[in-house]
Amino acid sequence: MVSILQLVAIMVTATSAPPAAARRPGLDGPKNALSVTPTVNAPRLGIGLGYDRAVHRNLSLGVRFEYAIPRDGYAHIQGLTETLALSLWAPRAFRGFFAEASLGLAHSLLAVQPKFRHTSIIPGLSAGLRWRFGKTFFLGTSLGLRWGQVVRADTAICTYRVACPATRPGPWARIAADIGFAF
Repeated sequence: MVSILQLVAIMVTATSAPPAAARRPGLDGPKNALSVTPTVNAPRLGIGLGYDRAVHRNLSLGVRFEYAIPRDGYAHIQGLTETLALSLWAPRAFRGFFAEASLGLAHSLLAVQPKFRHTSIIPGLSAGLRWRFGKTFFLGTSLGLRWGQVVRADTAICTYRVACPATRPGPWARIAADIGFAF
């Protein structure tokens, strides 16, 4: 007759992870990452929040929300960008070198009347490096190019191009620093 302790022992050994030698290398890393990203969308500054999910050992899919800090005297025009990004990593997700392709939707809107807005589609390419300290904390940096294309232009705002840094047309350089946690 099997005792309760023997049943518990059988269940624990059946559900426990295989020994380290039996596991496939490289599949036990973090699957998610949260980051805060100060940026320079040359020549203006911004701050972003991001979430990335590893979909493969060397591939991650991310979403980012970025706020473009307005130029002095233009605080009534707010700039926001939502971005979807696909990153290729070496040697593994959230650690080492990466190349990223992104597509963003940017809005510049009048703070007191959000119906007045400027909207742009912003594709981009960037490359960078991320260092992980321990299992979770990381620091990183990246450099890239973005190209803005206006899809909706409201004549009530953004008459002066510099007043709307989030939705400006044409190419610009983007420099970013990542601070966050992978889990």
